[in-house]
Amino acid sequence: MNVGFPTELVMEGEARIHVPVLDTGSGEPIQHLRSQAAVFYNPVMRLNRDTAVAALRVLRMSSDRDLRACEPMCGSGVRGIRLCLEAGGVESMTMGDLSPKAIRLAGVNARLNGVQDRIRLRLLDANLLMILHCYPGGRFDYLDIDPYGSPSMFIDTGVRSIRNHGVIALTATDMAPLCGVKPRACLRKYGGAALQGDFCHEAAVRLIAGSLIRRAAVHETAASPVFSYYADHYVRLYARLDKGKRKADASLAQMGYIKHCPRCLKTLTSSDNRVEECCGAPMRVAGPLWLGELADTDYLNSMRTESEGLKLDPRTLSIMAQVEAEIGYPVGFVNIDSVCSLVGVKSQPTLSVVTALMEAGFRVVITHYDNRGLKTDAGIEEIKKIVGSI
Repeated sequence: MNVGFPTELVMEGEARIHVPVLDTGSGEPIQHLRSQAAVFYNPVMRLNRDTAVAALRVLRMSSDRDLRACEPMCGSGVRGIRLCLEAGGVESMTMGDLSPKAIRLAGVNARLNGVQDRIRLRLLDANLLMILHCYPGGRFDYLDIDPYGSPSMFIDTGVRSIRNHGVIALTATDMAPLCGVKPRACLRKYGGAALQGDFCHEAAVRLIAGSLIRRAAVHETAASPVFSYYADHYVRLYARLDKGKRKADASLAQMGYIKHCPRCLKTLTSSDNRVEECCGAPMRVAGPLWLGELADTDYLNSMRTESEGLKLDPRTLSIMAQVEAEIGYPVGFVNIDSVCSLVGVKSQPTLSVVTALMEAGFRVVITHYDNRGLKTDAGIEEIKKIVGSI
């Protein structure tokens, strides 16, 4: 096999994939080597691709026909190939990239795995590829947008290229804007303000969801999150798209703002962005963003069931279970160490705080965003009182 650069064979899920050989002896950071490789492949994102397999398997279960899927930025082709091999019922997988080397390598990998008859490779800009499928009969059932950085510039064409009741998946790795380090970039890309602090990653997911929901509504389409999470260096969102003005309006009704006081840790949600004072200073305001549920119980249950027996990252089922446990809790969470510092006590074990809250009659769960973070229906004053008495 000759693709113009040295490769090595790796296994991921059911797929065998040729990927570029990295010069690990150069002393350069591994992420820099991956970004500068002839074709991009990041093994850290296996969890991301695992969840895509499970999500597409569930979508296929709810359909009476095989599905059309698309990955407009395919790189080595590992995601699309895995979806063909593991998701079941994929009629066609359209994979695009602007790099001729990537398209060439993806073609080699497709033939290696015996799925070349179902894969359509396009040497095209991602937005152009999607816009070419924005007509009845040409749209996809599933679209996976996983860029290097922000997915924001691909959302509009993505929404337009998906069939009614289809699913869109978005990945964002630009955590600096999403976590409030670069507020102007966040406003440009996601149309809102981020929230610095303990639960910035949850706010980041809600910003992504909010951006998708508002832009889908422009096309009289409702976007409903069915699964979302934060892991490693990125946030990930899966949402079902349902056409209809009233459905879109109902989704928009769950948009709003998070207001947070970093001094006393009070957090509240609001339909307006009016700045309120707390502890003698203005509260931080994030949004507009999605205030509704970030996952659907039925869809997530089916994803967990469909994941059993597959060759997935061990964390996949764990994150799904944690996200499912968070459904029904208020927006945001508290970090145990922050509360302990606030009330002036030594850091308490997570289990001790969880037990104390439950014994006091509150619901509580450890969030997947932070292994020291708790989602609970207890108010911050009640939490401080309980933590201070342990």
